[in-house]
Amino acid sequence: MRIFYTEVPIKYSRFQISLMTFLLIFLASGSAAQFRGCQCGAIRAMHSDTQSHITLETTESARNIIDAMRSQTQQNSRYLDRQVKAAERIADASSQNNAQLERSRIRAASESGRFDPNPDYCLVLDTAITPVLPVELIATSASSLVQNASAWSRGKVAPVVANGLQMAAFLAREREEIKAVAGSLDATTDWAYMLERPTLDFSTETKQRAVSRLISNTVDPFPSKPLSEEDLRTPEGLSEAVRRRATEARNQTAFSAIELSLNLVSPSIPATPFRNIAARSRYDGEIPDIISELQALDIRINAYYAPDAETLEMRHTKTERALLQDLIDLLALNTRMAHLRLQQESRSAILQAALLGLLTDGTTTNLNLQ
Repeated sequence: MRIFYTEVPIKYSRFQISLMTFLLIFLASGSAAQFRGCQCGAIRAMHSDTQSHITLETTESARNIIDAMRSQTQQNSRYLDRQVKAAERIADASSQNNAQLERSRIRAASESGRFDPNPDYCLVLDTAITPVLPVELIATSASSLVQNASAWSRGKVAPVVANGLQMAAFLAREREEIKAVAGSLDATTDWAYMLERPTLDFSTETKQRAVSRLISNTVDPFPSKPLSEEDLRTPEGLSEAVRRRATEARNQTAFSAIELSLNLVSPSIPATPFRNIAARSRYDGEIPDIISELQALDIRINAYYAPDAETLEMRHTKTERALLQDLIDLLALNTRMAHLRLQQESRSAILQAALLGLLTDGTTTNLNLQ
C-alpha cells in the first residue's frame, strides 16, 4: 500500500505576506537577466496551496478506496461464512436422514424375525460348549477290551497257556457268570448285545468281560497253546511259528475292524445337551448319562428326520439365516458319517485281503525235483 505524506500549510500575517511579496519582486527584478523575465518563484508560491489541496484530496480518496475495499472484503467473508454454515446444515440434515432411514430398515428387519435366534442351532451350540468328561468316567475304553481279546488270541493269559481241559473248564465257568449280562440270552455269543444298543455300558467288570469274550469267540475262540523255547529249536516248531504269525496278522485285522465299531458305541459324550435335542423330536430311546458317538449322531439325525409337531410348525417360520444354519449342521453330520464309512471300508478292504489269503493257503506245494 502506498502511503501519502502531506505538508502542513503555514499561516502568515498580512505584513509578512506583503514583505515576502516585496522581496520576491525585488529579487526577481534583480535577476531578470538570469531567468530571462520568468517569475518562477511567484508562480510557485501561487500554486503551493493547489498542491496542498491536491495532496489532501488524493490522500482522502486513497483512504476512501481502502475503506471501501476493506468493507467489500468483510462482506465477502460474511457471505463465505454463511455458505459454509449452510453447507454444514445441509450435510447434517442428510446424515440425519440417512441415519433415520437405516434405523427404519433395521427396525423392519427385526420385526420380520431376521435376527431371531435359531432354536435348533442354539441346542447344537450347547453340545459344543459342554465340559469334557472327567477322566474316571472314560477310564475303560473299547481299545482296552479289544486288547484283552487280542491277548487271549496270542496266548498271553493263563487259561490259554494251560490249554486243553483247563481252558475248556474256564470258558464254561465264565459263560455261566456273564451270559445273562443286561438281559441277554448269551452275551458271549450274541452280537445283538452290542449292535442293538446305541451306547454300551462298561460300568462293571462283568459287562467288560462279556464284550471281550464276545470278540474272542468271534475271532479266535480256541487259540493253540503257545510255543515254548524248546519247540522253537525244532524244524517243526519254526514252521508252526511262521504259520501262527500269519494267523495273528489276520486276527489283528479283524480286531481292528471290531474296535472301530466298538468305539462308536462306547460311552464318551455327556448326555445333558442331547436330551434337550431329543425332547424336540420323537426319539424314544433310552439316554444314559454318558452316551456314545453313535447315539449322539442318532439323536441329532432324529431331530431333523422325526421332529415333533411343535418343532415342525416352528420350522415353517424360520428365516433364511436359520435355514442356512440347519443346512450347515446337516452337511456336518453327513461329512462325519462319510468319514466313519471311509474308515470302516478301509478295514473291510484289509479283511477281504486277509480272507483271500486264507482261501489260497495250501494251494501250492514244494516240488521234489529229485
